[in-house]
Amino acid sequence: MKVCCIIPAYQESRAIDQVITIAQKYCTHVVVVDDGSTDNTGKIAEANGATVLRHPTNLGKGAALRTGFNYSIRNQYDVIITLDGDLQHNPHSIPRFLEKIKQGYDIIVGSRYQTQSKDMPFARKLSNLITTTVLRVLFKVPVTDSQSGYRAFKRRVLETIPVRDNGFAAETEILIDAQRAGFLISEVPIATSYGEEESKIRAGRDISRWLATLSQYLFYPPRFLSQNE
Repeated sequence: MKVCCIIPAYQESRAIDQVITIAQKYCTHVVVVDDGSTDNTGKIAEANGATVLRHPTNLGKGAALRTGFNYSIRNQYDVIITLDGDLQHNPHSIPRFLEKIKQGYDIIVGSRYQTQSKDMPFARKLSNLITTTVLRVLFKVPVTDSQSGYRAFKRRVLETIPVRDNGFAAETEILIDAQRAGFLISEVPIATSYGEEESKIRAGRDISRWLATLSQYLFYPPRFLSQNE
């Protein structure tokens, strides 16, 4: 099983080397999408053996994921892992995702709530509770942590579902589209570490984009045939 680890990164020179080194223990290949960083993120990633795909300017997490996914599809990887570059996600948890993939699931989401993460900032807990509840109630997406970017995908999911939004709303789009298309979604518990790193989410901009995305899905018919049809 060929496994590609995609790390969308913006200004992650502090910890990107550690993330890459650990991820390499479990993945066939590690790819860092340097999303317009002005620090040494890209150089450090290359020095530690990762393939670096560069954006000349900061385009957003969705754009970085799209670039990484396209690379993994072109190179025919069987499974794609996504995780953050700030060491908030523990790369040692990757085998949990791969085990779920072997059980037949198409998308695995790392859930911070299955491990009762106590150090998650209150604002993040609140926003996650709201967005996750909306996805579960309105779109029947079976997850407890919709904002988690620590995920695993079978390649066929990414070949079917395009990433449209350039920002954080892309991760919501993927889950809704995957549920509508009939892909099997599951979760694994993950531990997270919150240090002094600054969140890349910009409340006003990203919340408004998320609401706009949600509105489109509420009034737009399903884009995909069920995988079970």
